[in-house]
Amino acid sequence: MFYKFLSSFYVTMCLLFILALGAAVATFVENDFGTQVARASVYSALWYEIILSLSALNILFVLHKYKLYRHMPRFIFHLSFVLILIGAGLTRYLGVEGVMKIREGSVSAVIFSADKNKEITLPFALKLGDFELTRYYGSKSPSEYKSLVTVLDEKNGKSFDFTIFMNHTLVYNGYKFFQTFYDPDEKGTILSVSYDPGVEVTYVGYALLFLGLVLNFFDSKSRLRKLIAKVKNSALSLFILFACFAQTPLFSSSEYIDTYMRDHKENSKELSDAFGKLVVQSRMGRMKPFDTLSHEVLYKLSGKNALYNMDANQIMLGMFSHPKLWKKVDLIKVKTPKLKALIGIDEAQNLASFEDFFKGGKYKLETLVEEALAMKPSQRGTFENDIIKVDERLSISFMVYYGSLFKLFPFAEDKNNTWLGFPDMWEKLQGEEGDALRESGQKFADNLFARDYAKALLHVKNFEAYQQKYGHAIMPSKSAISYEILLTKAMIFERLTLAYVGFGMLLLVIAFGRIFSQKWFTCKLDKPLFYLVSLLFLIHTFGLGARWMVSGHAPFSDTYESIVYIAWSCLLFSVVFLRTSLFALAGSVMMAGIFMFVAHLGHIDPEITNLVPVLKSFWLSIHVSIITASYGFLALGCALGFITLILFISRKSSRP
Repeated sequence: MFYKFLSSFYVTMCLLFILALGAAVATFVENDFGTQVARASVYSALWYEIILSLSALNILFVLHKYKLYRHMPRFIFHLSFVLILIGAGLTRYLGVEGVMKIREGSVSAVIFSADKNKEITLPFALKLGDFELTRYYGSKSPSEYKSLVTVLDEKNGKSFDFTIFMNHTLVYNGYKFFQTFYDPDEKGTILSVSYDPGVEVTYVGYALLFLGLVLNFFDSKSRLRKLIAKVKNSALSLFILFACFAQTPLFSSSEYIDTYMRDHKENSKELSDAFGKLVVQSRMGRMKPFDTLSHEVLYKLSGKNALYNMDANQIMLGMFSHPKLWKKVDLIKVKTPKLKALIGIDEAQNLASFEDFFKGGKYKLETLVEEALAMKPSQRGTFENDIIKVDERLSISFMVYYGSLFKLFPFAEDKNNTWLGFPDMWEKLQGEEGDALRESGQKFADNLFARDYAKALLHVKNFEAYQQKYGHAIMPSKSAISYEILLTKAMIFERLTLAYVGFGMLLLVIAFGRIFSQKWFTCKLDKPLFYLVSLLFLIHTFGLGARWMVSGHAPFSDTYESIVYIAWSCLLFSVVFLRTSLFALAGSVMMAGIFMFVAHLGHIDPEITNLVPVLKSFWLSIHVSIITASYGFLALGCALGFITLILFISRKSSRP
């Protein structure tokens, strides 16, 4: 009776439904109450483990009942899930996870298990000889941290030194030690420790899963073989199999503002271009052209790459030189109608001025910002998120007005190569050269205020010479600076978005039109259309390569880069493997356009940043690149599935 019950496909469906429902509920529980609650209530709960065990038995009984061992590919594929579940069980009941804290010069053989809340003594000990932390230049952000430890195993008479850092794991006696964090005083390390006896069994399960999928391609009774048999073009059949592997009165005058804006727009271009080539240090320590910083700041403030027929460099220099005037200019993006009404601007207006947020010297949003920040992120609505974003934009604006954001000047006395903005430069630089630079900086600000751009340009050359003398060791090369400025101004990905959407819609019209009229939508169009798609793909590839060269790391380290990379992978698959299918090309271009559109929504920041330590790994980069690219393939498969359903729906007896 038990065998008959558990070998039923109906039981299989019920078990899968319960597992899926439990995982779905756990996702919301984890979001609202944390990972530990989700594990206790679902993932590590007895009822969920019983369902998993019954699922493993169900698979075994079904394999036996229907004699799937006669069809080796299917048998191997389904057996792999049983092994994966067995491996998970070994990890669950015999595995150990916890953290080990060691101070410099101390020895520890104890780990603290987080989920079981107990101490576990290891059969050996670790001694921390030294902990090293390096930061990005001029920043408190860690670039890398490592622990120099000594393994002390008195039982086996072994002792050796080892350096643990991100993606360089100590493995000894079945235990793995990962560099996780460090003590605030940087005199101690925190290591994650794991002992997983089920990992080998699980990996065998994964290997069988892959083997079963591959063998299924050669199974004469599989659906794939039946579909290939229907394809008349034998060369295409072989290709498919191969592809599977591969505030003063003066400033209150609107007339003066108009005159200033016109003069600044027409006469400051040469100065702003020269200033844009200066190197600046970001808050996170990345060295980049001022041109890049100005574009990033303007985009954060307004969601625009240019405003009032001026580029970002002109606007940043204007805000710095005439802060009182520019505080009256609409620059700050506001989204929600409620916030617009609160600060007193029209609902149709998307930009507000700095002064719109103040009344009688008091910040209008002060109380609202405190309330929004006190709320959990999951409880914040559109209005609260808009308030927090606007408050951040105002803070950035303030730093631009007073020049503190423009860290242009190397400070030779700082061991971490911190660069200074204008206020700190005037205060901290000493000596003869420091006095000369301070004087040059003051004259630059005066000339800029007086709109004497030719004289201001001379001081930009002084800034550049000072950078080369004291900061050349950490500065990008001139060619790298020019390349990054070109990448910023070209706006490759922004322009590709419209190209993908427009061209994708055109391809879909042609593909569907061909079903009804071969005369109007002839196959002679296929090659030119494919060449155009290939051209877009090459431009996209160039953009990713340029971003890689500029940033110094693979272009999928944040949300923006990942989405752009997924869009690229959509095109990769169709251009390389599905070039003969117009529907596949149309679907890939449309999906690429959708991903690119999402990447350029206002809440996604395209700024190039330094890598966090955990991402500094060659093998991790390969892992992430493959996993991320698979999302593009999945999206393309989804698009082609929808197109296929539409074709089936429109099918008639006269038009199969």
